Amino acid sequence: MINRQQLLSDLQRLLRILETDLLNRSESSEVPEVGQALQAEYQKAKKAERTAQSYEEWRSDYITQIAAAWVLSCVFARFLEDNRLVEPPKIAGPGEQLGRARDEHELYFRAHPTETDREYLLHVFGELAALSGAKDVFGEHNPIHELPHWLSGDAAGELLKFFQKTIASSLSGGSN
Repeated sequence: MINRQQLLSDLQRLLRILETDLLNRSESSEVPEVGQALQAEYQKAKKAERTAQSYEEWRSDYITQIAAAWVLSCVFARFLEDNRLVEPPKIAGPGEQLGRARDEHELYFRAHPTETDREYLLHVFGELAALSGAKDVFGEHNPIHELPHWLSGDAAGELLKFFQKTIASSLSGGSN
């Protein structure tokens, strides 16, 4: 049986890691387009009177929304994989499925050696979006697509590692 409290605590810790990464990248000269896009979106929200918050408050809320979207996308992907609703697994899965998912990860990087785990996860979500019934979860309406390069490759790697180490029953509701 899963320890739901522990899983929630672990997911909250992961969310904070992603939020920190997104905040740092929103201020980074490495990806100036992120900060520029956020400023432009904030100005549109202010002009349309959709927010009365300061930029920093608005950005903090938006960062939480985007970080949660990355986490939830992985939760949904793991659920599909844990329950063998998709083949082959790309993130993890029960039993031998984890090894297969790691093989898929390796194959992806052989074909795309300059990409990061961020692009890998976006690729996985893109494949899932093509499935009947999954488009609304993984497709263009998912907030991660608003600024897909906002999350760093390193943070995406942490996300992937988390979902590979979490036992299958943690997300599927079964026992392992």
